[in-house]
Amino acid sequence: MNNLMNLILEFDNSSLSLVEIFERQKFIFDEIHCSTAFGDVALSDGQILKNMLDGIVKNKLAKFDQPQEKKAKYADTSIQEIFVQKISKVAQNTAESTPICNTGVADTQQASESWAFPRHLDNYKLISTPQGVLPVLRCVPIENNVVGLDWVTFSFCQSTFGDKYVQLQPEQVDLAVGDAIETWLDQLLFEIFGFGIAKKRDKGMHFNRYGYDLQDNLGLVLYGHNNKRITVQINGTACALARKGWNEQLYKWLKTEATSPKLNRVDIAFDDFDSEFVSVDLADDWDSKDLFWCGGRNPEVNYMGDWKRINGKGRTLTIGNRSGSKYLRIYERGKKEGDSLSLWTRAELQLMSTERYLPLDILLTPSTYFKGSYPALEALCDKLNDFVAPEKCELIKKQATINVDKALEIVKHQFGKYIRQFRKFINDEDLLNLISSDKDVVPKRLIFSHAAVMAALRLDQPIKGITKTLDEEFPLLVGVPLLNHSSYKEFIHAI
Repeated sequence: MNNLMNLILEFDNSSLSLVEIFERQKFIFDEIHCSTAFGDVALSDGQILKNMLDGIVKNKLAKFDQPQEKKAKYADTSIQEIFVQKISKVAQNTAESTPICNTGVADTQQASESWAFPRHLDNYKLISTPQGVLPVLRCVPIENNVVGLDWVTFSFCQSTFGDKYVQLQPEQVDLAVGDAIETWLDQLLFEIFGFGIAKKRDKGMHFNRYGYDLQDNLGLVLYGHNNKRITVQINGTACALARKGWNEQLYKWLKTEATSPKLNRVDIAFDDFDSEFVSVDLADDWDSKDLFWCGGRNPEVNYMGDWKRINGKGRTLTIGNRSGSKYLRIYERGKKEGDSLSLWTRAELQLMSTERYLPLDILLTPSTYFKGSYPALEALCDKLNDFVAPEKCELIKKQATINVDKALEIVKHQFGKYIRQFRKFINDEDLLNLISSDKDVVPKRLIFSHAAVMAALRLDQPIKGITKTLDEEFPLLVGVPLLNHSSYKEFIHAI
């Protein structure tokens, strides 16, 4: 305890540069963490020491937050210090921001302190531009993976807040669900990611009537959809700034506590700073060798940027359709950020739940799904010595079951005028024989239930119209097996 106090007092009395402040803070923080982990210091005392350390760092950073005219004396600051100075205010603001509601902080804050936040300069790449040396966020690889997560959108049922939230009337949703988000979800997001909710939006989006902005524009929380689900969008900046291990914490919560959890979108990215393993020219060659072909039709390929007239802004090659469920971008990230000489190339895979089932395991092992998306990416991962077995996201077969009423409506709309005129000079029975198919084959989307037919014959009663649910004893039509399978029932209506 005395040794830690001496380190903190020495840090407080020293005059350090920005780089040295961050380095000294990390060193002392690690010492406190080790001492509490091995029982040399009580948890309560460790928390007091951490609070003292945070206060000292805050005071030292405040000295650098001066008007522009007073910063002339830092004209000779090193590149590294310029970089730290540019991110120190953002990191300080994000770290100091607290959730709207602090309920439960005393019980949970110590658990979250083990995850470093803000990140200690391991999530940036320095880029030299005409405006100077600028820090640009990189995609930090997930532990034991060669790739990282660059965007995550997930959703869950309102019943996660309690069963009563499912029965809310439309006019009650805004206030009731909004209150649950501000008092419960806000704190959860802070514990998992290190940032919470900033303010309520004027309106929602993506068919959601209401929403909230996360702190520092790091994402959104949307609600008020007809499917009664809460959607949380964590953008690329947020993924890079979030606490270390956020993906594991999110996986555990979705797996064990959320009701009907679903991943709506996941972006998986690999950054190659020297274009040693991936580049746009190499990707173009991969396409020529059909290494983006996964069976069926060849994917759509587009070339964007300065492929013909070099202007230093970089090139992009895309595989697939942006509105599809699988979309790959390979682009010159360094040039895009302003460094015309940069070799930094990024391969970014976007997976959507529109046509694919995205398993929660993607949060823990994104490499396996990155590798399984295209043969080219499998070869890339093998070169990076990542020999995990590739996994493919299961496709959802979109099939519709037409009921009797809908089928009759279609026939009437398309052929009703003809049939009405034919009935003027052709007997109804003869007309039906003339327009009926010669083959007695049930359409694929109109599947009769043998149980309903046999029941009608046994009772000597006509078969009644199709029921809209499958809960009755003998429905006339049965749905497509995949869509009506119990494991898919909630998933399909959650889109």
